[in-house]
Amino acid sequence: MVITYEQVKVFLLIFSRFSGVIVAGPFFNMKSLFSLGKLALTFWISALVLFVIPLPEALPLTLPALFISMIVDFMIGIAIGFISNLIIMSVSFAGTLMDTQAGLSSAATLDPISGANSALLEQLMQFLAIILFLLINGHHILISAVFESFSVLPLGHPIDFSQGSRYIVSLGATLFSIGFQLASPIILVVFIVDFCFGILNKVAEQVNVFQLGFQVKPIISVFIFLGIAPGFLYILIKIVENSLGHIIKFLGLLAQ
Repeated sequence: MVITYEQVKVFLLIFSRFSGVIVAGPFFNMKSLFSLGKLALTFWISALVLFVIPLPEALPLTLPALFISMIVDFMIGIAIGFISNLIIMSVSFAGTLMDTQAGLSSAATLDPISGANSALLEQLMQFLAIILFLLINGHHILISAVFESFSVLPLGHPIDFSQGSRYIVSLGATLFSIGFQLASPIILVVFIVDFCFGILNKVAEQVNVFQLGFQVKPIISVFIFLGIAPGFLYILIKIVENSLGHIIKFLGLLAQ
């Protein structure tokens, strides 16, 4: 089999797009994963996709033009991975709100996924979201979305990042909305507990309400978390479906 120079160009462009997804996509961006394994996965997926995607009508003729095209495809992959990673980010944000309300934000440990310090419920929510993401084959859906992006946005197609970048910024409201919805039960219950403690402080001022809150609120928050945890699967499936719609709309904005 003879490998032509045009095939090498197409392979590099495909590899750049998939590399962006591996860098920013959920599960694949975990720092604890083997880097050479992620590199090998990107290489072999790109080699397989090379023979089935629609070929571009025109390829970059010079090396600088090829380098710029690789950067553009890498940024497209980064954007696709970031939009799909909103699933994990929104669930992690919900865990942060839960930790803050439950008084567990001071108990921060090293997060092996991001490499930064995070609280207990935040890490638990993040790991739970990743496990559910894998159980519903979200990583397969993500790779399929990248594969379909070559049909919506072929290699070498003119790109307009202005509309797409504004749309990604607008998705920040979705992240906060999902986070507040997931954490709302604990926020509401802890608010009621704080309200009761406020009344208790007025009735019996000798009771150390501040110290009592550190003992009661974490226990109540854990019980509430265990009660709402079974519904996370249905919520996550809905979020995945919405994220696919966001990716399709984003690619459509780039193709205009």
